[in-house]
Amino acid sequence: MYHGNSAYYFKVGESAISVIDECLSAAGTTKVTSVLDYACGYGRVLRWTKARFPDARILASDVDGKALAAVKDTLGVETRAADIECSRDFGETFDLIWTGSLLTHLREADTCRVLAFLLRQLSPLGLFVFTTHGPYVARRIATGDKLYGLDEQAAEQLISSYKKTGYGFGVYSNQRSYGISAVTPAKMMALVEQTGRDPVFYRERSWIEHQDVYAVRAVA
Repeated sequence: MYHGNSAYYFKVGESAISVIDECLSAAGTTKVTSVLDYACGYGRVLRWTKARFPDARILASDVDGKALAAVKDTLGVETRAADIECSRDFGETFDLIWTGSLLTHLREADTCRVLAFLLRQLSPLGLFVFTTHGPYVARRIATGDKLYGLDEQAAEQLISSYKKTGYGFGVYSNQRSYGISAVTPAKMMALVEQTGRDPVFYRERSWIEHQDVYAVRAVA
């Protein structure tokens, strides 16, 4: 995720920690002793999380084995391979779970499965913070300003579904179930409410002025 642009790379992590702090404040959470970075990638947010919560136990999880090896070697954190089917709980709970730019690539059914899975991993007073593509990204795709790696047909399918249901998805040409999604705030709120919980934080484009951010408590 570096791509040679140091300023942007570090801005991504700084922006994530800033909005995480806002979410914790909104939830009234004052103590974080354990953190799960789910879909951690190569650690562009994780390095900031480690600095922000130096005394917390931090676990990084991803489906990419090379990414996990890199963050373990570079940042010295514990790692665990992610279960793509969300069928195996971690066997422990976390005060804070961060998932940045994962739901932005999933179909609605897969998003619902990930939401339910990660909410189960929260400690009793824990907070789950995650990001989505919202109206801003939908507008860019609809106008052709940026297609986010989709071909024209997939982009049209995404926008059609987004307008009809509030959740749009377009698959990458070389994938079966992984691509780009966009979801309206109302639809995302409804998906969260299906888990029996209400978001305690929402702000459009609050991560790097691009992705929408939501935070959900462990209990309703």
